[in-house]
Amino acid sequence: MRKIKVVQVITRLIQGGAQKICLDIAQHLPKDKYEVYLVSGPETGVEGSLWERAERIKDIKIKVLTELVREILPVKDLIALLKLTAFFYKTRPDIVHCHTSKAGFIGCLAGWLSSVPVIIYSPHGHLFASAAQIPSVSGKPLRLKLFYYLSRLTCLFATKIIAQNNADKEEQVKIRLGDRRKYEVVYNAIELNRGETSEEREVVIPENRHPLLAVVGRLSTEKGHRYLLSTIKLVARVYPQVLLLVIGDGILRNELEGFTEQIGIRDNVMFLGLSKEPSIIIKKADTLILPSLYESFGIVLLEAMAEKKPVIATNVNGIPDVVENGRTGILVPPADPQALSDAIIKLTNNKEMAKQMGLSGYERLKQHFLLDRMMNKLDCLYTCLYTT
Repeated sequence: MRKIKVVQVITRLIQGGAQKICLDIAQHLPKDKYEVYLVSGPETGVEGSLWERAERIKDIKIKVLTELVREILPVKDLIALLKLTAFFYKTRPDIVHCHTSKAGFIGCLAGWLSSVPVIIYSPHGHLFASAAQIPSVSGKPLRLKLFYYLSRLTCLFATKIIAQNNADKEEQVKIRLGDRRKYEVVYNAIELNRGETSEEREVVIPENRHPLLAVVGRLSTEKGHRYLLSTIKLVARVYPQVLLLVIGDGILRNELEGFTEQIGIRDNVMFLGLSKEPSIIIKKADTLILPSLYESFGIVLLEAMAEKKPVIATNVNGIPDVVENGRTGILVPPADPQALSDAIIKLTNNKEMAKQMGLSGYERLKQHFLLDRMMNKLDCLYTCLYTT
């Protein structure tokens, strides 16, 4: 039986949720059933790079399109479209799966132009959520309107649209991005007990710091770090030895470091920068905090659940699909330092509750968010669409 040719398309391989899921799919599709290609632009960023991981994946073919970039650059975008269309004509894939908005539009259009039988689009969230801060479009109404119509075209070209959570699906249908019948919700997932796959520097944490909190994510507006830092100031009034471990990097790092000085909590915060294995640091923490203003899913929540850690997160978008409020963690309103502070103090004061939430989160992870489950669902979806 001939293998099914599948091409995964994405603009860049930074350390981000969409990129990790794209590589997980490329790596774990059954190679006796699928011939897998990965197409990406060459860009990385301050968030870190996943190219090393991509190049280690066995039995996939990688193609770099120099002109496939995240920013809107009409000449490069046109060249990327032409090159990708030519690539599809040459390789004749059965399925093209495009990840994120820019790769979605170019990849889905190229797939349509080259008559690819099955075109799948995974937005990994969307640009039009009120709290989504996308530098190239946020605060620019005309550009945002253009992106809206381009996104509608993308959904028109797509055979199937994958949402990471029910809230994103309903919001996208409501604003008429795509036909409800095209949507499929596939939760993100992680591999349990995958082991440490890279060398990670040892993080030296000062002794007798309590509570020890961790936040993981790129340092950008929609991740809500500024509100978390204001929260730490409130927590420090009750627990002067509180310490927040900030894992990740981004365009706001200098600003956030300056803010800690400004509000007098520099001794309560450690900026650790990028980490290839954030789970190593999460293991050391008492609680994981995710203070996002917008979050399509939050893979780091799964990382914490795998380590049996309780989580405190904002009640936005896809997070309630992951965290059961009061059972596996605590959900609080976004941009509310007082509510976040109250939740941290509540868990710190009740160790048995925190332990039970961590254990319940681990069980929920095993039931709903393991990589095998995600891959089985995608395999069934691919097969069904290919044979229809």
